[in-house]
Amino acid sequence: MQQKELAKLLGVSTSIVSRHVKRGMPTDTIERAEKWRKRHLEPGRVKGTRFTSIPNPAPTPAKLASPPDAEFYVSMANVEEVADLIDSALTRGNQDTAATRITQLRGLLRQIQNDASMRLSLRVWLALVDYMLHEEAEIRHAPDIWTPLTPGEFGARACPEFPWPVQCVLYDACDWDDNAIHGYPEYPGDDDDD
Repeated sequence: MQQKELAKLLGVSTSIVSRHVKRGMPTDTIERAEKWRKRHLEPGRVKGTRFTSIPNPAPTPAKLASPPDAEFYVSMANVEEVADLIDSALTRGNQDTAATRITQLRGLLRQIQNDASMRLSLRVWLALVDYMLHEEAEIRHAPDIWTPLTPGEFGARACPEFPWPVQCVLYDACDWDDNAIHGYPEYPGDDDDD
C-alpha cells in the first residue's frame, strides 16, 4: 500500500505517515499500521483519541519490570519521540520546554534496559549530560549537532582518548543522583585547583 493511500485511510497527512514509516510503522495493511500507531504513539498523537477523558493510571513498579508485551512498556519510539521534541525546543531556544522534556526523557531512559540501539541527536545527548561536561569540552562546539548517535557513538565522541562505555553514557544521561538539579556533592579534600 502506498503511503498516500495509507495517510488517507488513517486520516492523517502523508508527511506524518512518512515520519512514522521511518520509525518502523508497517505499510502493508491498515490494521498493522493502526496497531503500530496505538503501541508506539502517545494517545494524544493518534487521531480519534485526543479528547478522551480516561485518565492514564500511574505505572506501578511491577508494571515497569514487565516484558515488552505487558500493559506498560517504554519503546525506543517513545524515547526517540521525546528526544525529537527536546531537539525542536532547543532549536527554537525554548529552554523551559526543553528542560521539562529532558526530565521526561530521563524518566523513560530509567525504565528501559541498557539498550545501545537508540539514536538521539548529539544536541539531545549534550542536554542530558550537560551537568557533568566541562564547560570548555570540545564536543559542546561540534558542528554536526543534529547528527543522530547511539550511546556508544556519543561516548566515543565525548571522550575520544578514553571512550565512555554505553552503560556509563546511559547512567549519566539518566542522572540517577539528580546532580543536574543539586550539583555534585563536595567531599573533604576535593580541590579543583590542583
